[in-house]
Amino acid sequence: MLAEQTEDERDARILRGYTFDDIDMDSFKAYRNRLAALKPDHPFNSAGNPDFLKKLGGWRKDRESGEEGLTLAGLLMFGKHEAIREAVPNYFTDYRELPVGGAKTTWVDRLTPDGTWSGNLYDFYRLVIQRLFRDLKVPFQLETTEREDETPIHKALREALVNTIVHADYAAGVPILVVKAPDYFGFRNPGTMRISIEKALEGGHSDCRNRSLQRMFSLIGLGEQAGSGIPRVLENLRTQHYRA
Repeated sequence: MLAEQTEDERDARILRGYTFDDIDMDSFKAYRNRLAALKPDHPFNSAGNPDFLKKLGGWRKDRESGEEGLTLAGLLMFGKHEAIREAVPNYFTDYRELPVGGAKTTWVDRLTPDGTWSGNLYDFYRLVIQRLFRDLKVPFQLETTEREDETPIHKALREALVNTIVHADYAAGVPILVVKAPDYFGFRNPGTMRISIEKALEGGHSDCRNRSLQRMFSLIGLGEQAGSGIPRVLENLRTQHYRA
């Protein structure tokens, strides 16, 4: 509660002793490539790696103290897992795919930071969204003259996953958990909501816990920072007759 009162932007905190060497370059380059493909004329594309990270909010200089370094957002988004765990001991991300008729303690696929991938949030998003989309039916339809390969369910799952990541309290002791079950999708993150459930359902009210992370995702077309995420998720699900 005290942290929420004193830190309006939790992930902008400068981490002492952390450098650009703590960044996983494969993740960082993948993000840069996505931005370049999505927005080829964006001015950030011409920046060198350190300057690019600074423009994202992943590296910051405190004007009052003169302190400069990697921010919590930069490390969480692009960092190596070992460095993330040193800075955020409770950090853990978990994806589980449950079988038909199976218990919640069994799964047919699971993704956790096990050393086979970077363990950071950007790669967690990239790997999990592929798994969530797997097996979703895509009816043939044309949007103008091009095929539309996304359904409202794709859009709802993407929005829900990004919201789960950017609103989490990474200092808490509960992991991010994403579940794909035969009859539901589940998204859980640590931390209580910073606005009421009524306002969240109404839409138009945005109070993000990790605004730098939110901006990083928004820059590549993921999330709109408008407080419309939950209503948009529910509306997309409603059009396909999913349960609330």
